[in-house]
Amino acid sequence: MTKFQQMENDGEQIKRFVFGSKSQNGASYVGEKLEILIPELPLPGYSFYTWPSAPVLAWFLWERRHSLINKRILEIGAGTALPGLLAAKCGAHVTLSDCSTLPKTLEHIQRCCRLNNLVPGPGKDIEVIGLTWGLFLDQVLQLGPLDLILGSDVFYDPSVFEDILVTVSFILEANPGAKFICTYQERSADWCIENLLKKWDLVCSVISLDNLSEDLGVDPQELMGNHTVHLLEIKPNGPKPIDTAMSSTTAAASTIARGVQKLFVGNLPWTVSTKELKSYFSKYGHIHSSNVIYDKSTGISRGYGFIVFSTRDGFTNATNNRLHVLEGRVLDLQAASS
Repeated sequence: MTKFQQMENDGEQIKRFVFGSKSQNGASYVGEKLEILIPELPLPGYSFYTWPSAPVLAWFLWERRHSLINKRILEIGAGTALPGLLAAKCGAHVTLSDCSTLPKTLEHIQRCCRLNNLVPGPGKDIEVIGLTWGLFLDQVLQLGPLDLILGSDVFYDPSVFEDILVTVSFILEANPGAKFICTYQERSADWCIENLLKKWDLVCSVISLDNLSEDLGVDPQELMGNHTVHLLEIKPNGPKPIDTAMSSTTAAASTIARGVQKLFVGNLPWTVSTKELKSYFSKYGHIHSSNVIYDKSTGISRGYGFIVFSTRDGFTNATNNRLHVLEGRVLDLQAASS
């Protein structure tokens, strides 16, 4: 990869990323070649700079460019969107996304698209949408069929790890056969997503970067600079024995054998009433009682409540559904003592 820079009047810096196969002496590219231009801005935030993980993921995609044709791809936390732009230029149907509360970021993604002769918009060359991790709003619910989710250095803050994985889990569950390919930059040895993967019934494997050196003549360490970057594949876990690790809602279901039919429902939106809570869970079975817990002094919901089903079947049906979303928030279900 070669990279050149130039300065614009507004402080914008254009980076040029060139993808191809290097000659044996490494001095030039041979065969197919693709150039991606990325504008960067000297603004606060994570979205206006191309982090080291992005070129690593982009080169991985370039190595598999012929398999991308007509694939339906979503990039989350896109930022400057190098991997997604490359996929689109290679013939994939790409949707780029970033936080819906960051309009300047979404505008910048559109700028990145136009700079690479990709017209953004529904039914155009590429689509740009706002998608906030952990919130299941229309942008998530209305996503079309997908073959692949991409993420470049999205695991940069432990406080958002679960929001990312629950969003990915929801999308993968709606798209059997799809998977999440992401690059992860090591920042702390204490950071870990293993328990969250188990909770949301996902499995993760590390993809070797050796082929980049062998097939393309690219040095992965050169792409990473002084950082350590891993390439990961995350996908739904397959069927497993009952005694293996389970998600919280599936684990709750195992208490049926003891006759428990009462559910604790956490992470409730404060606007949800007892009537609305009952209405949501009534589709799983007849409800004996329901209540949202309110603070006595303020009258404001404490963000949790209880559901008691009349039969075990209702409890079973509710807990077998691993993902419950109410007003855009993922509910936390646990078996409650009677």
